[in-house]
Amino acid sequence: MVVKEREFPIRIHQNKALLKRIRKNHTAIPRIESDLKKITAGYKGEKAVDYQLGFLEEKNYSIFHNVRLKIGTQYFQIDTLIINTRYIVIIEVKNLAGIIRIDPSIRQCTRILGDTQEGFIDPISQVEKLTLLFKKWLLKQGMMVPQHIEFLVVISNPQTTIEFTARPPLHSPYTRVIHAQNILHFINTLNGKYKKEVRTIKEINKMKRLIIKHHSVPETDVLDYYRIEKDEIMTGVQCEKCFAAPLPRVSNYWICSKCGIRSKNAHLPAVEDYFLLLDDVITNQKLREYLHLPSRNVARNILSSLNLNSAGTGRGFYYFK
Repeated sequence: MVVKEREFPIRIHQNKALLKRIRKNHTAIPRIESDLKKITAGYKGEKAVDYQLGFLEEKNYSIFHNVRLKIGTQYFQIDTLIINTRYIVIIEVKNLAGIIRIDPSIRQCTRILGDTQEGFIDPISQVEKLTLLFKKWLLKQGMMVPQHIEFLVVISNPQTTIEFTARPPLHSPYTRVIHAQNILHFINTLNGKYKKEVRTIKEINKMKRLIIKHHSVPETDVLDYYRIEKDEIMTGVQCEKCFAAPLPRVSNYWICSKCGIRSKNAHLPAVEDYFLLLDDVITNQKLREYLHLPSRNVARNILSSLNLNSAGTGRGFYYFK
């Protein structure tokens, strides 16, 4: 069964919001667009792996997606973690197009796409490190280091070619670099290899509780990440059709003078952009400034309609998700 679902990356929403709310000639745009493309491709690749894992017998496996844990001051993230009574599998997903050329002798990975070559972190070295960190994390939680921890690197794009400068020996870790469609074969091989149970259901349930308890969602201040100041973010409600901003509010409607669009709800994506880019909390005054609203009552009505949580009293009253 899937114990932890794979969340949609908030960075995709954040980067899309940024592209809408900074000037069109901003120097950060190429990097924002490049990162958006990479994160989106990565998520699609992980979902392709999830699809293959969906064919497993649910009752025999506990599956965790995008687990982020902390050991000391260091966070590490496992794309997919599979646990059962006989073995554990740590899966690192790579969604790379073109030709992936791996030199096991020097642990070097190169992606060839058209006329360009680009170096990447050796995926086996990466997943081996994740395995070591997971073992250390379990020890820190007071658990015995489990037997039979396997790892796997999955290339999710079926059109990607995997090449080796020399064929890896049978027991080389580099034989663990496979395409997504071969995951079930790998799992079936493990089922044949490990027939004896080495942990109880009780131990698995304890491990599951610990993982869920200690998983942390990464928080990225995208403005700081791209070195964008808050005053560079365009405020106001944007037109849903032509993206003109800020739109004036007239008789409960947001009206675009450029294309004539009238909308009652055009403020909803604007408020979402506020939470994605600017702050975790909002006040009546901040909403008025952000949406260019002259009326405190209109701002209060909008905030009340959003079903947000609230706290504080008087001037210290604020809303949050």
